[in-house]
Amino acid sequence: MHGVFYAPIELKASGEFIGFAGLDVHDEKALPIGACVDIGWRLKRSAWRRGFASEAACAWLRFGFETIGYEEIVAFTVPGNIPSQKVMTRIGMTHDERGDSQHPKLPEGYAFKRHLLYRMMYDDWQMRTG
Repeated sequence: MHGVFYAPIELKASGEFIGFAGLDVHDEKALPIGACVDIGWRLKRSAWRRGFASEAACAWLRFGFETIGYEEIVAFTVPGNIPSQKVMTRIGMTHDERGDSQHPKLPEGYAFKRHLLYRMMYDDWQMRTG
């Protein structure tokens, strides 16, 4: 519907599936910050710390900003997910503490209910790649 999705990530040399990455469009009511485009990735543990998440995320940022024309792309993670926070920082996203929130679809008291918000604007992407 929006021209974005999560796509599989495979190792070029072997074709092994190692996870997925992509963009998702949320409407006004889905999240506390309102309508947004969210970038995300999930990789199996054996693929961690090898640059795959950063490489995939940068490709999706490029697609979102340069092909689709989004003005902003956000990302969410739980406070304890330091590896994803490092990827978000590495690809140029900035933590927006004011946007941190409780995930609306998770029950009260759930250990992973609190989420951190990271953002990147199109202009920031242009400065990084320009």
